[in-house]
Order: sequence, then C-alpha cells, then structure tokens
Amino acid sequence: MRPVRILLAAIALTTVALTGWALGARDDTQAGASPAVTAAPPVAPPPAPSDPAPRRQVAPDADTPSGNPPGATTQPAPKPRIFGFGSEPVFPEAGGFWQLPPGPGDVILVTDAEHASKVEFLLTPTGTGAHALAVRIGQDTNGRDGYLVRWSYKDQPLLAHLTVRATGPGGTTEKVVGVHHADPEAQP
Repeated sequence: MRPVRILLAAIALTTVALTGWALGARDDTQAGASPAVTAAPPVAPPPAPSDPAPRRQVAPDADTPSGNPPGATTQPAPKPRIFGFGSEPVFPEAGGFWQLPPGPGDVILVTDAEHASKVEFLLTPTGTGAHALAVRIGQDTNGRDGYLVRWSYKDQPLLAHLTVRATGPGGTTEKVVGVHHADPEAQP
C-alpha cells in the first residue's frame, strides 16, 4: 500500500508543478530562457494533518488488486446462464416429464451454458424433502463442446427430477426436468 501512496504523491507533485508552469507561474525574468531550462521551485508535499483520522486494519487479501487504482470499482462476475438442456436420444415428454423407453438404456445429457466453470447433472426422487437424496449422475468442466454426461439407467421404476446445475465465479444456476421410467412389472 505504501508504494501506491508514494506513486500517487509523486503524480500529484508533478501535476502541481506542470499546472503552475502552464498557468504562467514560471520564472520568465531570464531573457531567452526556455521553460524547460528554467528551474522550477521545489514543491514540498503538503504537511500531514495534525489530527490524522484513525487508521483501519485491512486484511492482507482485501488489498486492491494490482493494476486497479484504489477506489476503482470492478464488475462482479456474471452469473452462469443455461441456454438449453436436452438428451440424445430425445425422449417424448408428457406432463413435464421425459418418458424413458422400457428397459435399461444409455443416454447422453447435454446442456449449453455460459459463464460456467462446472456443470453437474443430479437425479433427485420426487417428494417433499428429497433434496438430501439427490445422486450426482456426473459433471463436466470442459464446455468447449457443450457440457456432456453419459447416463446409464436401469430397468426399474423411476419418477425423479433431473437437475442441471451450472456453477461459475458469479454463482450457480439450475434447470430441472422431470424423468419417468415405467415399472417393468406393469408393462403389458
């Protein structure tokens, strides 16, 4: 912090000297002397206040990042945005739930998100207070080709919520779709 204060004081002194010269405070009594040759009177830094304000302790990590002047505001990181969420193969939808075909299967879940460093795919049973029962199907941290996860589902009944959670420096965003897989015993 001290080098920054010294730099600011030097800039202020230079500004005062140049302003005084530009406004005609230079010494023109010497005939033929150019302003660059004429010595400017030394400028002393302003005296310290007799009753300085109490100083506040600043945590070492709370220091201003290098390259940003003190008092400069920085924009917060944008919150992740999920543009689309789908599957390959594409499942039919009924009542807001994807209808998985009978039997076991493999599906690729894909989403397109910006400002995300990680995308997680979670499967949560329906019902009150079921968030604690969520199971992570997978995650992808490389979004160059979209965020992809392969999911192998079993031949068992399923009524759940499939959550896509995009996480980045600006926070977290989620999208949810219902998933239904019929009971194999109830199939005609």
